[in-house]
Amino acid sequence: MRPFAALAVLTLALSGCGYVGDPKPPALDIPLPVQDLRGIQRGSNIVLAFTPNPKTTEDILLKSFTAIDLRAGENIQGGFEVNRWADSARKIPVTDLSITPHELTIPINGFAGKEIIFAVRTTGPKGRSSGWSNLVTLRIVPALSVPSGLTVIGTGKGVYLEWKDEHSSPGTEWRVWRLAEGEKEPTVIGDAGGPSWLDSNTEFGKTYSYTLQQVLKINEKEDAESEVSPTVALKYEDKFAPAVPTGLTAVAGIKSVDLNWDRNQETDLKSYIIFRAEGGAALVKFADLGTSPNFNDSKVESGKKYRYAVAAVDELGNTSDPCAAVEIAVP
Repeated sequence: MRPFAALAVLTLALSGCGYVGDPKPPALDIPLPVQDLRGIQRGSNIVLAFTPNPKTTEDILLKSFTAIDLRAGENIQGGFEVNRWADSARKIPVTDLSITPHELTIPINGFAGKEIIFAVRTTGPKGRSSGWSNLVTLRIVPALSVPSGLTVIGTGKGVYLEWKDEHSSPGTEWRVWRLAEGEKEPTVIGDAGGPSWLDSNTEFGKTYSYTLQQVLKINEKEDAESEVSPTVALKYEDKFAPAVPTGLTAVAGIKSVDLNWDRNQETDLKSYIIFRAEGGAALVKFADLGTSPNFNDSKVESGKKYRYAVAAVDELGNTSDPCAAVEIAVP
């Protein structure tokens, strides 16, 4: 057989056997480290959360782990070294070995007054562990008390919150949470330095629910917080009269009196009411107006004195008190 023909036969023979190259070594199944460990002190507990990384160092997806090793240990003096820390750190049991987001709550027992470092690692199906996750450092403080005595009142400027501060800790603030009607989750609307808060970002006709937490800022990135207070809800209804009109002046003309005053700033202003009195008589309702801050009274008589006052009315009929009366003599 010619050499070229023999080479062709050999090539066909190898192709027919499915030859694809040298066999690959078995996968090590080493999980990639957790990247999002996070934690906070809440009351007398520490809440930790993380999401296990489902991929291995060989970019293979795992279905579960054989172990999740979560540890908490005091920050070591003289320079931190992760293996020294791990040898003395407390192991926190994790029974859920699935590749899903995890949240665990552990008591602060034995940790109060200390700086504690937390880390987690996962173990794959062949017993090989990932590296340690990102480190979370928390300075644990005595448990903060739950705020109490929350009351919620509607005012013309918004919803006013007030609560007791008899169990507050030095240096703490109060975090205000709100759930507005139509929203799915409560949100933080501010941190109060004292035991009151005005929520001015409100709309009439909506129901608002409020809760509080006492919060202590440990450093720029870390807070300790209390458990949340009981929720208090309020339907914010417009029961508030417009402001009393100001700046009323009267100018007498020939058989007439011109009245002018400052325009009210309420967006739901509907009208003004003019009150008038002749001589020493009591003020009585005299005229209903639109929203223009002026009026001409042509029903006056020369030689007589008149007193005038103005009240404001909103769209729901809420009416202010009359302003201070002004007196004028008609020539």
